[in-house]
Amino acid sequence: SPKSSCPSPQEFMERYHCKADRVYAVTLSSELSGSYNSAELGKELYEEEYGEKDIYVFNSRSASVGETLIALKIQECEEAGMAFEQVIAAVEEYIEIQNTYFVLETLDTLRKNGRLTGIKAMVASALNIKPIMGAKPEGVICQLGQARGMKKALVKMTGHILEDLKNPEGKILAISHCNCKERALEVQKSILRKVKVKSSFIVDTAGISTMYANDGGIIVVI
Repeated sequence: SPKSSCPSPQEFMERYHCKADRVYAVTLSSELSGSYNSAELGKELYEEEYGEKDIYVFNSRSASVGETLIALKIQECEEAGMAFEQVIAAVEEYIEIQNTYFVLETLDTLRKNGRLTGIKAMVASALNIKPIMGAKPEGVICQLGQARGMKKALVKMTGHILEDLKNPEGKILAISHCNCKERALEVQKSILRKVKVKSSFIVDTAGISTMYANDGGIIVVI
């Protein structure tokens, strides 16, 4: 199975050492990766080496395009002229109401790397059963349901999204996909046929999210 490793505290410290007056880091869920702890240690190293600076590390409690949405929220707050503490409060509040869903062709990479702890029932891939997955509020992966075949699984995932969705007019629908844009477009259309959102976009997975999503994986965050 492919392996991954989080950036070292030293790497984070070096990134913090820049001309920006304020620095924000957005990491993978601390329940899935050591990146959050590494980023926090990097902040401590920076302060020991260079002194105080406005640095804040956000635990996304999500992954992939969920982190993208958080970065966009930070940008929105900064452009609105908010004070540093106001930005932190607004973005943390946003993270609280963000929901993550995904369906992958295979969960093998997640399972072999210990990212599915606590999920007891994993159905046989030979039966073409696709689990519909999500994230708990603290950022732990959970199973929401299952369906026979990818098409039915995506329909069922869409149902979960619509059932959970509150105040869609103020939310951004974001989808990332691994080499399956048509699949992502279909999910987007299915949701937008039922609700009106603030905006929506689709991106390719990259880096570590590609490794875990594998070919055909779809991640939805709203």
